[in-house]
Amino acid sequence: MSASMGGATGGARVQVRPPEKGSFPLDHFQECKDQMMAYMKCMKDGGGDHANCKEATKAYLTCRMDNGLMTRENLSNFGLDVDVDLAASKEAQRKHVAKIDQKRDEGYVAGLGFGVRREK
Repeated sequence: MSASMGGATGGARVQVRPPEKGSFPLDHFQECKDQMMAYMKCMKDGGGDHANCKEATKAYLTCRMDNGLMTRENLSNFGLDVDVDLAASKEAQRKHVAKIDQKRDEGYVAGLGFGVRREK
């Protein structure tokens, strides 16, 4: 009996389910390589900050949809609304990161202020 059947490990069998949206085929013919490389460069140059790479993300996903490498969907389903104000999004993220950095610099301890009532 193999381990995958649950026999060797003594555990219960795990039912494997396919992804909800189906498969995500590899780009064997490199139809979207340029868009993928631009996205990867953006992520590397931006230190992994995806907010700066939304245009590259849109281009990559659009290429995959145009070439039948994924199901066509509205980009808003990926959080890439055409109407999104990217400058406002970046500013909100910058403020969030600054707040986290401030907490770290001040010696923030998770849960320390839990249950403390603040004056209004």
